[in-house]
Parts: sequence; C-alpha cells; structure tokens
Amino acid sequence: MSNKKTFFILTIFLIVLAAVIFLVINQNNGNKQSKVFHVGLLQMASTVNANIDGFKAGMAELGYQEGKNIVYDYKNAEGNIDLINEYAKSFVVQRVDLIFSDTSPATQAAKEATTNSTIPVVFSMVADPLRAGFIASIQSSGNNLTGTSCAYIDIAPKRLEFLKEAFPGIKKVLVFYRPGDKSGEPAYEEIKKAGQKLGVQIIAKPVSKSEEIKEILKNLKPFEVDALMDPADSMVTANVDSLVEASLRLKIPLMMLSDLEAERGATITYGVDYLDLGKQSAALADKILRGTKPAEIPIEMPRTFRIVLNLKVANQIGLTIPENLITRVRAAGVSGGRIIPL
Repeated sequence: MSNKKTFFILTIFLIVLAAVIFLVINQNNGNKQSKVFHVGLLQMASTVNANIDGFKAGMAELGYQEGKNIVYDYKNAEGNIDLINEYAKSFVVQRVDLIFSDTSPATQAAKEATTNSTIPVVFSMVADPLRAGFIASIQSSGNNLTGTSCAYIDIAPKRLEFLKEAFPGIKKVLVFYRPGDKSGEPAYEEIKKAGQKLGVQIIAKPVSKSEEIKEILKNLKPFEVDALMDPADSMVTANVDSLVEASLRLKIPLMMLSDLEAERGATITYGVDYLDLGKQSAALADKILRGTKPAEIPIEMPRTFRIVLNLKVANQIGLTIPENLITRVRAAGVSGGRIIPL
C-alpha cells in the first residue's frame, strides 16, 4: 500500500473518530441539560418558611429553574412528628433525587427513611448534627447526609444573656422543650447552665405535643414567670402564636429565634438568618446534583447571626429596652440586627 493511500485512510479514520467523540459529548451534555431533578422539601413547621424560600432562591441562582430542570415536592408537618416521618418515607417511595430537610426532626425522619437508600439528604436548621448522631464528623458525614447547622445549642447561653440585658428585671424564665429532641433538649440544658451564672431561674416544662404547650400557657398566672423562651425546639417554635398571646396577656417578654417570630409578636429574637442559611444549603445541593457524594462535602456553619428587638411589643407590655442595647443593634446593620419600631 502506498504512503499516499495509507495517509488517506488514516485521515478518514481520524475524521470519523472525531465525529463519533463529538456526538457522544453532545449527547451527554444534552442528557444533562434535559435532566429534570425531583427534590423533596421536608419541613417541620411554617415558622422556618424563609429557610425553604432561601434554598429555592439559591437553587434558582445556580441555574435550577422550577418547572424546567427542577421540580419540588413540598411537605410541611406543622409540628406533627408522626406526619414528618410519613412524608420522609413518601419521598423514598417516589425516589426523589434529593431531600432537603429543614430542622432536626425533619432530618431525623429523612435519615431514618433513607437508611436503605442512596438518596442524598441536605439538611438545614440543625442545631448540632454531630451531637444529634446525624453525621460521623463535621468534615465528613460518613453517610448520605450533609448540610448546614444553625448552631442553636452553641448560642443558647447568648440568647439568655440578650434576654436578660434587654429586660434586666427578669428572675424566672419559662422554657418549653421536648424530651429527646436533638435541638431543644440540649439547648435547654445550656440555657439552664447560663441561668445559674446570670442569677436567672429556669423553669422547665417538658412537653410532647402542641396541645400541652397551649394548656400550660392558658393556665399561667400573672407574676408566675417573668419571661418565656423557646430553646430552639421546632415543635415549640411552631406554637409561636400561642406563645405571643401568653406574652401579651401576662405582659412578659418572649425570646424566640428569628425575624418571622418577631414580626408575629415576639419581643426579642436571636438566631440565624433563615433565608441566608437556605441559600448556603443550596450550594451543597448543587454539588450533589453535579455528582459529588454527600460524605465528601463538609458540614457548614452559619455565616451570620441576627438579633431583633421589637420595640412595639415591648411598649405594649409596658417594658422599655435599654437604649445602649438598641444603639448596638442599630450599629450591627441589616445582617446583624434589626429594630421593629414603636
């Protein structure tokens, strides 16, 4: 065979090979672009809606357009533990591509439901995922979970400090918590320790369902306690309206966790920015949907904490927040603090 003929055959072969490679690459890209991801949103209570909103907003910023290349299935248990477990199992039956679990009870339910599944779980609003037993370490979960922590156990003492600073006269603080809850119970223990240092008596009320919270609040008498506080238990948080009602009736301050509760009548809140933490979680979900395993993605802590003072409610219950605290909160700016005016 002549060199010219050999060269011709080799050229044709290379052209055909290049065409085949081009077609395969295009087909793979096309498959990626046409993939519609099915994501289950597992929520314990409406009080953390902003976290779900932040997650979806973050996903949209990363190119996931709802109804085009991503579909969400939203389930809200509204504080019902049995229901959250059912919802988690339904996502496994549907074989969703990913579960976004909001709060510790939702994450517990998602973890248990996916025990024999490879469905990845991205959690958020979990106070301490390591202590809760959701992960092996902060660097690697060792399983199908990853996510963002709200660090509410760590900041529990600071929340009581802010409550005491805002209302120096308080001596007795009522704290509801659910025994066994991965967030509320350990946060309550930290609040109790902080109370001993601050000279504040922490009156514990263990509860197992919302009806018990409502009953206890209804029977509270004036001067029985000086303040109410949610330790960071999602079932307690779900009863924000009942807590606010008791706060106004008894004319005592209520410490909760976020802007949303402050807008609904809590006197003071300190916690994470739910919206921002949701967006932070979306970045982790994006990595997973692109092929990274959850165990390869370290757990992330909040980027910021935020205090809100509700001067309007403080005035309604006949209390005045010290001016120096108001000044500091104003100086913290939008990301670190907020004042709800008279």
